[in-house]
Amino acid sequence: MAAPEPERHFMFSVGGGTSFPIADAGGRFKTGGGFQLGAGFQFQQRLGVLAEYLYTAYDVESDVLDVANVEGDHSMQAGSINAVVNLLPKSPIGIYLIGGPGLYYRRVAVSQLAGVAAVPYCDPWLYYCSTQVVPVEEILGARSSTDFGLNAGAGITLSIVGDLRLYVEGRYHYIFGPEFTDAGGTSRRADGQYVPVMFGLRY
Repeated sequence: MAAPEPERHFMFSVGGGTSFPIADAGGRFKTGGGFQLGAGFQFQQRLGVLAEYLYTAYDVESDVLDVANVEGDHSMQAGSINAVVNLLPKSPIGIYLIGGPGLYYRRVAVSQLAGVAAVPYCDPWLYYCSTQVVPVEEILGARSSTDFGLNAGAGITLSIVGDLRLYVEGRYHYIFGPEFTDAGGTSRRADGQYVPVMFGLRY
């Protein structure tokens, strides 16, 4: 009997969820959230390659900026190329491993409440007009860095129809950050470590 042909097809994924900064990043940023998009090709039942875009955002911990009316936020964008290994390709409940290299863009902005402004608002379809007072923020400083990193993780899938599946996965991202000298003259690296947990659809 001839061996069955490997199943080859294009792959895509879309999902969102929670992201946990850990290690040094965990002491500075709160738990955040974001989304990821992926597209690639499955060469055979057990092996594929997926290119992904990841976006996550976080607030700075309140005790890091211990100054009145000053707050910060942090965002991360990443593009990566990942190998996907399906351990149970024909099972309704699947398990896969995923990982690979990527480029990570991280930005941190510090802002201050600069006052308030009166903004007119009027919507005739809601029969409502008023002047609202809203806070105005001023960005005090922003820094960004683009660095190389690696990620690895695992996921579980549940078959919906055909090759379309629900998935949940957890992944560990390590970013090799730039070197800098702190106020005490000590040389340090701004490495980053994050663990996003994502839910979504895979094909």
